[in-house]
Amino acid sequence: MSWLLFGEADLSAKLADLDAKLGSKGLAGQITQVEQDVRAVLRRLALPPDPLPFPNRLTAQRFRGMSQNEEDGITLALMREMGPGTGRFVEIGCGDNGGNSGFLALECGWSGLMLDGDASRIAAARSLFGEGPVAVVQTWITRETINEVIQAHGLDGEIDLLSIDIDGNDYWIWEAVHACRPRAVIAEYNSLFGADLAVTIPYEESFNHKKYGKGYYGASLQALTHLAVRKGYRLVAVEPRGVNAFFLRNDVAPHVPACDARASFRSFDKLSYHNIMRKAEADPVAYFSKRGLPLVDVTKA
Repeated sequence: MSWLLFGEADLSAKLADLDAKLGSKGLAGQITQVEQDVRAVLRRLALPPDPLPFPNRLTAQRFRGMSQNEEDGITLALMREMGPGTGRFVEIGCGDNGGNSGFLALECGWSGLMLDGDASRIAAARSLFGEGPVAVVQTWITRETINEVIQAHGLDGEIDLLSIDIDGNDYWIWEAVHACRPRAVIAEYNSLFGADLAVTIPYEESFNHKKYGKGYYGASLQALTHLAVRKGYRLVAVEPRGVNAFFLRNDVAPHVPACDARASFRSFDKLSYHNIMRKAEADPVAYFSKRGLPLVDVTKA
């Protein structure tokens, strides 16, 4: 029966049922995904990457296979610039789809370690990656245990990619990692902390962002870039939606230049965050301090 024969209430019910069948993203999310895919194809056809300057040479190749936004394309572009490596990764905060390493594991045959503290997400990730060369492990990630976990699963030494997305102690976990030497690092930053400040939340072993409400988690792009320099890495690209930053170890692909963190900064373009951004952008430290939520200046820590 055609939907045109239904009344308004019936049509709303039908659309709600379709949304449920399409999953958590619903119809609007599926349409957005198709639009992103079409744009990715058009960029590929219209913009041959080789003549482009960096970082456009990387970001113009963005597309979404399994990543949160369009990080998969940027990651593959970066790997091509890096040249052959170990094909190994460590994903800290893999979620239910493997995070930034899911595409590499499922489509490119990479091996590695996926970690997450959420049992339901780990179960979903295990159903995707099965018993293959990827270890999918449920554990609460802390700076005190991260190196032991990496070593226990044979991912110490040289690896190609370390990805960190835990909406919390991201800065402190990367700072603590020394068991492996990733050639590239992808780290989520919190654009609510602004383009200028090098700040992060204080370390709290049991930190859960849901306890503090929207906006209080992670570290600023400047903070992660500051840490990268300390650890021998350079910022080379920022995903245009304003979520993930890409870093290369200084001895890897020296032809790929460093980016300026301030010039590369992008605000997270999610509508639910715009109101918070407007309130926080003048003085993020003061905004969060009024809520009793301190920030640590990593240049003084």
